[in-house]
Amino acid sequence: MIQPSSRPGSVNTTLTALLASVVGCLLVGGCQPERRQEAAVQPFVFRALQLRQRDAQGRLLWEISSPETRYDLTRRLAQARNLKGVLYREGKPQYRLTASTAVVINDGEVVQLEGPTRLERLDPQRPAVITAERVRWYPRQERMEIDRVPKAVQGNLELVAGLATFRIDLDQLELRRQPLLLQRGPEPVRLELGSVDWFPATGALQAKGPIRGRRRLGDGTEQRLLAPALSGNTLSQTIDLQAPVRLEDPGRAARLDSQTTRLNLLARTASSDQPFIGQYGRSRLTGRSFLLDGPASMVRIQGACRLQQPGDELSADRCQWNWTSGQVKAEGDVVLKRQQSGLESRASRLEGRIGPEGYAQFSSPSGQVRSRIRLPVTPGRDGVGGNPGPWLPGQRSGDEIRTDREPPFQL
Repeated sequence: MIQPSSRPGSVNTTLTALLASVVGCLLVGGCQPERRQEAAVQPFVFRALQLRQRDAQGRLLWEISSPETRYDLTRRLAQARNLKGVLYREGKPQYRLTASTAVVINDGEVVQLEGPTRLERLDPQRPAVITAERVRWYPRQERMEIDRVPKAVQGNLELVAGLATFRIDLDQLELRRQPLLLQRGPEPVRLELGSVDWFPATGALQAKGPIRGRRRLGDGTEQRLLAPALSGNTLSQTIDLQAPVRLEDPGRAARLDSQTTRLNLLARTASSDQPFIGQYGRSRLTGRSFLLDGPASMVRIQGACRLQQPGDELSADRCQWNWTSGQVKAEGDVVLKRQQSGLESRASRLEGRIGPEGYAQFSSPSGQVRSRIRLPVTPGRDGVGGNPGPWLPGQRSGDEIRTDREPPFQL
């Protein structure tokens, strides 16, 4: 702004001289303007940056700070290093934010976080950490787009994907592009998923399939699972697989087909209260429900337990099988049938062992076994009737056999 002089007439004199100069330039043929080298506009350098936003009730939504920031007035762009911040929910701190560098665009409309970026949930009861190498944050929309190595960790579970969206207001992480659920440990679990929605505050997890899972056992063998979808909880580390579910152990030629099945990753168990079909070698196992206990190497069947092999069959109210030792127990109205010999044995309990070929041998620990055998009949001289074949040791003259102790026999 030009300040006028205090002397009278000075303004007119100045204007007259200015007009004469302009007219002279026009008559002569124009004046060449004086060339000046414009200095590049240097950004402002601040020792510290602090930005924050509040909601309609005056509660903090977020705040960020940096020890050193360069600000470009023309582009309304700030470049910061060692960014720190806090995300709030209903005025209370919810996440601590750190990033190695950040670019704040349009005075906070968009914040681009670069380098190692970390969101740490500030809840000692439900801790969680979300990390990435690049995050595009839209503060007014309470949304973060993560497109470089997004990873979420809660306990010993990890969620990774090619792309993730964090909806801050809902405390929800959406994972897309081949997400994985991983359990760390000596026998790690890997679940390949179609898409995942995860809520860190509650641990709730929803995933569409197809679900393909693998567990690497200590002996180097691998177990697999297939399911169309799942729901679960990362805090309790339980996974509910939707039907139909298939569990496979190729190294042992074992397979289990079931309905809705729950995996407890902490306890290393799988269970279902619905009918299932199991296959182990040439043996077929069915029942109304099952519990597969990994640490105990045990599968327990409750209700209508049936073990079938070519030509033979065992049924009971409940049974269990230890696949490490091969021991099998059947309890409650146990019936054992052998088609070839026509032998049928009944007992309240039978114990046995399944061999490497998938065949089982049983015996009664109490000796209380009632057996019935169908014996071939030798025709008489007249072609009608006749006597039964050779008697077995301890056999009575009838078709019912009682023994002090049932000898082991193969099923």
